[in-house]
Amino acid sequence: MQEHIQTRAANNPVQENPWRAPAPILVEGKYGSVMVDRGVLTKAVAASNNHYLFSDTPVGAQSLVIVGTPLQVMDFLLTHQQRGVESKLMGQQEIYVGISPYKPESQFSGVFPANDLLASIAGFLSNFIPTPDWSALIGIPDQLESLNGAIDSLSSSDKAKGDVLYVKFSYLPEDKMIQVGNGKVSFKEVLHVFQKHYKKS
Repeated sequence: MQEHIQTRAANNPVQENPWRAPAPILVEGKYGSVMVDRGVLTKAVAASNNHYLFSDTPVGAQSLVIVGTPLQVMDFLLTHQQRGVESKLMGQQEIYVGISPYKPESQFSGVFPANDLLASIAGFLSNFIPTPDWSALIGIPDQLESLNGAIDSLSSSDKAKGDVLYVKFSYLPEDKMIQVGNGKVSFKEVLHVFQKHYKKS
């Protein structure tokens, strides 16, 4: 079975974060083959409360996606700490997140632990800003502002260094996703969950 994803985000996904990702559907391919069409990533729009909603609508049923390098993902979450994700779905209040390498031609597979995300960011920052000890500081909840200031001081080209990741929020758990909220969760709270999973190497 083949996988296929069309995406308007493939060329420059970071500038338009976040995205909506439709559920995959089975379609008939050439010579009787079956393909998984994962649809097109489209720009996500926040509700009036600044949260991105999961709801019983065609758009609200889609997952929320952030695409970028570890530093770009962290930059987005830190810049939008008061925004977040909210589920309006009856009986589906849990909110999950998973992280995967970004491959436009492949399906989501949550194989990149939250711990690795923070560890890679600490490694990058240590190369650009030798002090303080980022490997220790990055796991402390009340140090988000210090982390934000450090990332803000980097150039766009520096932030673009590293493998591109696909961070997916969903009301349905998938492979190796972790639960980050129930009903409603801010991106600041998501960062704190990531920090709880962080272990200094």
